[in-house]
Amino acid sequence: MRRVVVVVVSLIAILGIQVAPVMAQAPAPKVTITGLLDFVANKYHNWPGLDVTDGGRDDGWYSRERGVFTLTGEVGRSKAVWAVELDFTNGAGANVTTTTFPGTTANMDLDGDVAGAVETKWLYVETPITGPGSILPFIPVSGIIRAGQQPARGHEYKVGILLGGDIPGIAMETMWAPNMRSTLTFVQIGEKIDPITAAGQRESWALLASLELEVFKGLTVKPTYAYASYDGGNPGTGNLGTEAKDGFSVNGTNLRTTRHTLGGDVRWTMGGFTLQPTFLVQLGEQEIPRIAAGPNAGTNEVDIRSWIFDTTAGYRIGPLNIEGRVMWTPGMGASHNVANGADVNYYQAINPAFAYMGGWTEIQTSGVDYATALLAGAPGVSLRQSPSYDKYGRVFAALAADYSVTPALTLKGLVNVSWTDEEVDTDRVLGATGLTGGDGRGDDRYLGTEVNLGLTYRFAPNVALDLIGAYLFAGDALNHRRTGGTAAAPGCRGDREGTSAGGAATCAADDVYKLVSRVRITF
Repeated sequence: MRRVVVVVVSLIAILGIQVAPVMAQAPAPKVTITGLLDFVANKYHNWPGLDVTDGGRDDGWYSRERGVFTLTGEVGRSKAVWAVELDFTNGAGANVTTTTFPGTTANMDLDGDVAGAVETKWLYVETPITGPGSILPFIPVSGIIRAGQQPARGHEYKVGILLGGDIPGIAMETMWAPNMRSTLTFVQIGEKIDPITAAGQRESWALLASLELEVFKGLTVKPTYAYASYDGGNPGTGNLGTEAKDGFSVNGTNLRTTRHTLGGDVRWTMGGFTLQPTFLVQLGEQEIPRIAAGPNAGTNEVDIRSWIFDTTAGYRIGPLNIEGRVMWTPGMGASHNVANGADVNYYQAINPAFAYMGGWTEIQTSGVDYATALLAGAPGVSLRQSPSYDKYGRVFAALAADYSVTPALTLKGLVNVSWTDEEVDTDRVLGATGLTGGDGRGDDRYLGTEVNLGLTYRFAPNVALDLIGAYLFAGDALNHRRTGGTAAAPGCRGDREGTSAGGAATCAADDVYKLVSRVRITF
């Protein structure tokens, strides 16, 4: 696929050269710098550790900074963009300098002078591809092409449900009519170079196409199709899109995954009322280690059959805004395991961007303090990466309201409740590859209820103070066993009678809270 993309881009460039436009006087270059700087302080209990059954021993507070600065050079309609990101924890790891809080890169200590902490977030070019002054000026519609590490755009209204965050690849946006535009994106997930300089590397990629059509004023539909091909999973950060579940992981293996996702979004606005449903169906094939003689040496194949429904609705009455959100995605029974030949019934996005359900929960997917989240050490369980709670699916419902006391001061409140689609086997051990072991029997579906209260105070131009308090009343579906733990282990409250033959006990999940403040400056 990579070769096909290179050939197509080369042909486009050659065609553009053959039809050279009349040269006009070159426009003057323009350089701009935009950015944001956040200072965040967080007091937490039983968050964001992997173990929610340790009696809240992960109890503390921290402060951090994040700066994102974007340098944009423009010449006419063409742009070159470089965005850098800096993430620091204040004082963390004073005795162990390599220790940082999750979501940060380095530590600030006395006298600063921290080296090697600059991250490149974006580095891409953007230029017209069709229309006047473009690579292909003989095509009358207006279009642009972006190439390089760039923000994902044009394929979703809800961040992280299919393709969010930052991606390496090529995107083309075309305006076919005032009410119709399309987005075509090629994502280079993993690059197989040549076997001499990079032996054993594998190729993973995705191709997405979306058409956004304003049917009439207030109603927009966006059908989308996506194809993702993984050869050995995703080698990148957090294994986005191929998170391990129930101990089954394709990352770093020779197992192939192919997924088709089709469906789309609708956005309907009428006066103060808004409705935005999303429905996506996911089909495909997943290779697994051979469990019986099959046509492929060493592997068998199971089907991928899943879907996700996610809708928001809201109504604004003057200074009061009320919104609701419901999400449902299916799961697999406790006794069903992909490695043993069961079909994959859980949904996975191509890039959830560590942000799925952002703004609708402060604990499970952080909003104000966005650097990490509950159970972040188990990506296939944590809501910010996985709509499905491990293999069990998830049902999520939330109600939020905000009230503008003044144009500068907004009060906010939110409550959400979540369950799993299938009952969780709480006798399992929770780890980086999900929930493993257990007795194969489902025990509970209720994950918990979360309550948030906060405010935003824009006390100066481009400066805002956010304050929020969040509390999660943990449900029994969050209970799990701890490796080698017993009922007498520190912080372990036995959930029911009996232990395993090895003495391990099912430990009850503890409630979680956090208090966050953030000052943000944008320019």
